[in-house]
Amino acid sequence: MFEPNFRLERGSARWERVLFFFGMTAALAVLSACGSTSTAVTPTITVSCTPADVTVLSTSQCTATVINESSTLVNWSITPAGTGSITAGGLYTAPATVPTNNVVTVTATSQVASTLTATQGLTLVQATAITAVTCLDPSTNLSASIVSSGNQLICSATASSGTTVPVNWTVTNASSLGGNIGSISAQGNYTAPLIPPPGQKVTITATSQALATQTMSVTVSVVFGNAVLSGQFAFSTTGRTTAKAFWARVGNLSAGSGSLTGIEDTNQGGSPNTVTTQRTFSGSYLVGPDGRGTMQFCENSSPTCPLGSSSATSFFHIVVISPQQVHLIEFSKPNAPPTTFITAGGEMILQDPTVYSARNQNLSGTYSFNFNGVSVTETEESAVGEFAADGFGNIIKGSQVSPLVPGEIDIDANGPVPVAATTYSINSNGRGTMTLNGLTFSIYPVNAGRAKFIEIDAPVSPATTPDSILAGDAYAQQTTLNCGWSSNALSGATVLETTGNSSGVVVQDVATFTASNGGVTSVSMDQNSGGIYTQPAGTGADNYVMDSCGRGTLSVAGHSYVYYIISTSDAVIQEVTSGFVAYGMLLPSQGGPFADSTLTGSYAFKLGGTDAAAPTGNREDFLGQLTSSGLGTGLAGTLDLNDFGATQTGIAIANGTYLASGGLRGTMSLPLATTPATTRNLVFYMVNPKLYYVLDVDQTPALGVINIQF
Repeated sequence: MFEPNFRLERGSARWERVLFFFGMTAALAVLSACGSTSTAVTPTITVSCTPADVTVLSTSQCTATVINESSTLVNWSITPAGTGSITAGGLYTAPATVPTNNVVTVTATSQVASTLTATQGLTLVQATAITAVTCLDPSTNLSASIVSSGNQLICSATASSGTTVPVNWTVTNASSLGGNIGSISAQGNYTAPLIPPPGQKVTITATSQALATQTMSVTVSVVFGNAVLSGQFAFSTTGRTTAKAFWARVGNLSAGSGSLTGIEDTNQGGSPNTVTTQRTFSGSYLVGPDGRGTMQFCENSSPTCPLGSSSATSFFHIVVISPQQVHLIEFSKPNAPPTTFITAGGEMILQDPTVYSARNQNLSGTYSFNFNGVSVTETEESAVGEFAADGFGNIIKGSQVSPLVPGEIDIDANGPVPVAATTYSINSNGRGTMTLNGLTFSIYPVNAGRAKFIEIDAPVSPATTPDSILAGDAYAQQTTLNCGWSSNALSGATVLETTGNSSGVVVQDVATFTASNGGVTSVSMDQNSGGIYTQPAGTGADNYVMDSCGRGTLSVAGHSYVYYIISTSDAVIQEVTSGFVAYGMLLPSQGGPFADSTLTGSYAFKLGGTDAAAPTGNREDFLGQLTSSGLGTGLAGTLDLNDFGATQTGIAIANGTYLASGGLRGTMSLPLATTPATTRNLVFYMVNPKLYYVLDVDQTPALGVINIQF
């Protein structure tokens, strides 16, 4: 046994050191034991979904938070299965219907520890039902189901409690016929188009943002209103005074919000004729729901001219075709003496604003013109031709010998004469002047392709002798070359209309034919000569020729014409058949043949002629609006009539009929609630589905057009 070789004495220094050593050893042992003891950290997962109450078909975003695990990625699942869906990103989408158990459990499971899960319950709730869709007129704050051109309705969707339901808005055409239906904002503000759509009705639909199957609709009628007419217009009318003297008016006006201002030139026949130039006026207008309306001028420097004003001097009835075009007829002042009556018809055309800035440049190129009126002996007169304007105020002298220069004029059946070199000018007010072969005209450009003319020559000596009065339009020829036309510029199906006089009787024609290589075939013509209706037939030898400058001659069904081309199968035309003075237009036909279904929608129409047969007939003009369902029956509408000063307005058209009779031709019967009741029997030819030439074949001959409105 080991024996120590020393002995420690209690209380000695060596003994104290030994005790200290053993004490420190024990302490270190205790500390070592404490450091070797540890507590395990447990991974956790939590789930949060917002919102916790989920409307059907809406969503709730779920988020999983994983702590103390090597990955924070989770897999998502829902219970019961099939009660909605959830994406890998935790976006829950509720089902379309609320199940019996309307609580869904969303579970997040750790992708690295399948036993690590967390859940949240979601409560499925039904979407708030839309119980009403209401549209308010902002001007009255009252519920409205009618809105006029360009105006607004403020629409909202509400629940039974009266609270607003968040919805998406759409607008469709109630008749499914296309057209401009207007627009609706995300806030439900509906803006109507300027022109009502086919059928005049739109359907405004609110669809719940929470549930796509929850919808409600209202039907709104879109009608015409004053806003459809806004901007600068050129206008013209021609007709007769009570004394049967020729009357013409041409000018321009600025329209907006029911008020207007303008400038005009007028020429009234008589002994002598009365010419007024650059007369300014104020005025007003009112457009009704069907596009028919009224307009008046105060031509006596009155600063304002509200409807019904005693200062009004000229009165019109109008029917809107589009924001760019309006038919109009003149009416007499209420309670005015018969000696002041004027019966006339015409149009308004929206102007290109550059006619006020570009000025002379608005006439540049070759123009075909078509003027009509009376001669110095107050007999019917027609002038057609062409002139070349250089855009700098000069009319170039025409020549039919080399080098060729366009510029000819045919007055009645006297043959062409060259247009003399002359000048023209256009002022900043949109009015200008031009001289053509000794005749002085005021001109009002519509745009670079068209201008309106009125002769303003003063009476010749002696003062009791009237001068000639001519008025009409000039159209830019659509060619890049002067005198670059060939005979194929007249080709294909073509529609013709003319109006004029023969032996003191009004004669009016409408026709169609096919032109090809100088030959004319497939002729169909209808004529009303002073109340005597005939259908002249093609001769088999009908033909046409045309020179390179655009002047041609045409023979159709025994009638002879001179024409000046504008574009392919589009020309101004003058009848030169012996004993006739007549003028009109040729237009290419498109979209044929005509069928009953072609005439579908709402239409504006205007006709002018006489109220009786033979020379005893007096001037009449009428216009109106007509609606067709495309079935050949049930035509309905309203008409305004000026029968040589005897005016009737708001004449009802009911149960009218029409019938396609082959090719481009059709017939129409319009029962009128006139006093006494009458029926207008018409023949029409389709230029295209939006435009028809129409002839009254009764003993009240009248010629005009039907234009689609919508």
